[in-house]
Amino acid sequence: MLYYMLELVINKQRCAMNLLANPTTLKIAGLIGVFFGLIGVIVPSLAYRGTEGQKYSFLNHFISELGEVSISRLAWVFNLGMILAGICIVIVSLSLGLILPSFWAKAGMVLGTATGVALSMVGVFPMEKMKEHIAVAVAFFRGGFLMVLLFSLAIALQNADNQVVPRALGLVGMLPVLAFGIFLGLMWSVRDQDRHTLDTTEKTRPRVSKFAISEWSIFFAFILWILVIALSM
Repeated sequence: MLYYMLELVINKQRCAMNLLANPTTLKIAGLIGVFFGLIGVIVPSLAYRGTEGQKYSFLNHFISELGEVSISRLAWVFNLGMILAGICIVIVSLSLGLILPSFWAKAGMVLGTATGVALSMVGVFPMEKMKEHIAVAVAFFRGGFLMVLLFSLAIALQNADNQVVPRALGLVGMLPVLAFGIFLGLMWSVRDQDRHTLDTTEKTRPRVSKFAISEWSIFFAFILWILVIALSM
């Protein structure tokens, strides 16, 4: 009886692994993740009104402000969108890590899984829980940087005669890597300030914020990368 139970568990694990290693799984999860990510920011941004009645601006508002429950009218759309998009990133990372046969891909799979979890936690911990929110947001930025870098290396260093993903797509990953790197560099440049960069409480909002623009560049570059990888499957 125990033998058959173990065999059943092993067979289920094999089925799960085979499903994740299927390029169609990656494509579906990637496209769904892009959809949730876009809906999660577009819809709340259109309904957003700040404490002084101001509309949302990509030039001086952080992305996470869309999920600030006490201010953003449709905060739940953003937070749910990030949770679901994070789950999709976990699936995409597991799938791409199994499809690409290299150490870099396996390392990217680990970092990508952590990045997806961190993104979901951004939705779980909105800006009202600032300490937790900053922790998971920074984990996403750092993990995302390493995730895309490692997967891009795995794609670019494939055997020319046995390419699972077109090697040229390794170059596409340089866009989000650059975007993540610039934002992390900006955060590092103000590391000695009393308040964290992402903490907008008691701050005078500038008309144009290099931090907000940099963060939005991460969003669009990361969305583009996921989309291109998904469509290539």
